[in-house]
Amino acid sequence: MEFIDAKAVSRAVDFRQAIAVLRDTVAAGFDPAEDSPRLSAPLANGEFLFMPAQVGEYAAAKILTVTPDNGANGVPRIQGICLLLDGSTHEPRAIIDGIALTNLRTPAVSLAGVADVLRRRFGAGVRMAVFGNGVQAVPHVLAALAVVPVEHVAVIVRAVGRGSAVVGELRELGIEADEVADEERAAALAAAGLIVTATSAPEPLFAAAEVSDDAIVVAMGSHSPAEREVPGELLARATVLVESHHSAQAEAGDVVLAEGEGHCRLAEALTFKQVVESHGDLVLEGRPVVFKTTGMSWEDAAIAAAIYERSRA
Repeated sequence: MEFIDAKAVSRAVDFRQAIAVLRDTVAAGFDPAEDSPRLSAPLANGEFLFMPAQVGEYAAAKILTVTPDNGANGVPRIQGICLLLDGSTHEPRAIIDGIALTNLRTPAVSLAGVADVLRRRFGAGVRMAVFGNGVQAVPHVLAALAVVPVEHVAVIVRAVGRGSAVVGELRELGIEADEVADEERAAALAAAGLIVTATSAPEPLFAAAEVSDDAIVVAMGSHSPAEREVPGELLARATVLVESHHSAQAEAGDVVLAEGEGHCRLAEALTFKQVVESHGDLVLEGRPVVFKTTGMSWEDAAIAAAIYERSRA
């Protein structure tokens, strides 16, 4: 059995490949609606997340801990591993660094779901706005860059200076970026074709009117049915995408709360499978797109299998 650490993960699969793995898995017939549910259990200072799945020739179980106080101690909030098994005999094949897998999978899902409409609307280049200065900020920009050119990134923060590390890292990578204070966000949002919310905020980060009609919003920061980053009024005029209806019902507060307010109906949201199989043709023009993600077990299993096979090669 192999142990695949974070460096080996990054060598084996990049964002472009991870996006393709997710889309190819669904295009080959896998239905996320049949995925195993994500399970959780309380811990003294956080919670366990247990994500089992079988995809094709492999089964996998990713086990994570979420510890909100870790940031104050200089330790990543999320810790964990992924156990990859043979899909028939269930013999262990590899243990994969859980943080590296999560940091690869999460942006890959975000961009895999909107890749078609992003290329159609902004194939020549897109301006981005990113809410959040945590570990998902830069990876989401890099994942977007695997789909279309990124012209500029506005890192939107509530307090000046909190986004300086993200801006510095993006600039070192040759990506034009600036920090935008919260009171100046309206102009940044109006210019943004791709907006990513990667925060732990329990309430909307902006007003629906601040988002243009051709914008694509990826809301990935929460996985609670009682919390949201995006206002319900935006979903009322948007094409809404979810990974699956059952996962959204359980964890996607952005959609669940908007439905409760009468802004949308979850049953009418397009699923990841529908968008991929239609190559985005089901997404209507002339209105925003909101892709609400929570993460699903099958996504980790599919990418873990690709990491294992390519690391062996």
